[in-house]
Amino acid sequence: MQPLVSIRHIGKQFNAVRALDDVSFDVLPGEFHAVMGENGAGKSTLMKILSGVIPDYDGELWIDGQRQRFTSTSDAEKVGISIIHQELNLVEQLSVAANIFLGRESTNGWGLLNSRAMERQSNELLRELESPISPSALVGSLRVGDQQLIEIAKALSLQSSILIMDEPTSALTESEVARLYGVIEKLRSRGVTVLYISHKMDEVFRLADRITVLRDGQFVKTVDKSSTSPREIAHLMVGRELDEPVARKLAGDTPVVLEVDQLSLPWPGHSKPWRLRNISFQLRRGEIVGIAGLMGAGRTELLESLFGASPVAHQGRILLDGQPCRFGHPSQAMAAGIAMVTEDRKRLGLFSTMNVRENISLCALQSLSSRGVLLGGREREAAQQQVLQLAVKSDGIDASINSLSGGNQQKCIIARCLLTEPKVLLLDDPTRGVDVGAKAELYRLMERLAAAGMAILVTSSELPELLTVSDRILVLSEGVLTGEFSRADATEQRIMEAATQQAPRQTA
Repeated sequence: MQPLVSIRHIGKQFNAVRALDDVSFDVLPGEFHAVMGENGAGKSTLMKILSGVIPDYDGELWIDGQRQRFTSTSDAEKVGISIIHQELNLVEQLSVAANIFLGRESTNGWGLLNSRAMERQSNELLRELESPISPSALVGSLRVGDQQLIEIAKALSLQSSILIMDEPTSALTESEVARLYGVIEKLRSRGVTVLYISHKMDEVFRLADRITVLRDGQFVKTVDKSSTSPREIAHLMVGRELDEPVARKLAGDTPVVLEVDQLSLPWPGHSKPWRLRNISFQLRRGEIVGIAGLMGAGRTELLESLFGASPVAHQGRILLDGQPCRFGHPSQAMAAGIAMVTEDRKRLGLFSTMNVRENISLCALQSLSSRGVLLGGREREAAQQQVLQLAVKSDGIDASINSLSGGNQQKCIIARCLLTEPKVLLLDDPTRGVDVGAKAELYRLMERLAAAGMAILVTSSELPELLTVSDRILVLSEGVLTGEFSRADATEQRIMEAATQQAPRQTA
């Protein structure tokens, strides 16, 4: 079969980093072609070249037998290529409909914006995704998962013949993922070719026809899904066998570090008066407690309340080392010994104008200063130590944070938290968009931190992840604690039953 996409000897250099080096492979018409590799392997860079985001590169692209050289995304769209980016590219101050049709706005006969037509078309696209999002809602008011669905709707609106999906399910719930699978099947029935980047083996082995693996910017192998296995793909990605997670000795009867007593979070202006209602639990020294729940269950809101980052004041008590505390700002929480890695690293975690060193040291400047003056040598040493400890791949600590892959950016945010030497570490879906090798590294890091006495509260949209790392798992449903399981008692089925349990009717 004649290839629809031919990638020939593609290379790309970012300063001293060789992101891609002589990459060549073909994509066939109508196939679902997965591209896998560790963070920093060059997957997203390659897809940005193919979609016209990066116009400067070595090598050649051939689309349907024609040599192409895109200088912009509009050039790529003209030949039928669109992309759903891993990092969201939405304008938060605009509505959902305005974002979907940004740059392609509908106008009436007078040349004025036809907002009604765009909202109607947006509603049809969102209905196809079975999403209840209003086309008139401001994007900035939506959670990450909803914003991800808008990116998908935006790409679908282009009706492209080649659709690139870069980690499209990283912020979606299981039900939203299932709906996306249905949309993908519809696209394939129409003959759309899909290039799909994902770190989730179950997704790839469910959907893909063929899998191409990149490692350190180089092509490794293209294989038929039917002739390989997740273990082989993981080995090709990292160049070594991955160690199976080793069951950690449970924390046992260690002192309680964090106690939450009847915590409730009001929900002003909503039909449900409470975002969280009467949440109570304890977190012990050296313990890892997982928080499970579907999208909207209140996982993020719980962590934000503990970290003083909630826009609404909570009710109930929070005790740290037995002492009542109420934080009005994250800086107060950090001073008391609580650190948090946010769910949305691009919008809430990274400082894009700063380099790697500055992003890591930002919350520990006081300990790196003397008499109010930052000690540059001490700051560089602290940042370099964290980079080595977490195996951050970058062009040095003075490299732009934007030059790092998503997984390595996440490691820098975790490094920032660790520099504050917290007693309690809050991790909100920390492996979102992180590859299988980096996930294993983060699991080992969590184990080391817990073994050293740190108390960790972690949320995740992936139940196998929580079952791997947690001593206990708490389950939320509609803002209410509906289940608590020890490691020995926890199963995916029992957790999902608790997560889908109808919460008691809320009253003001």
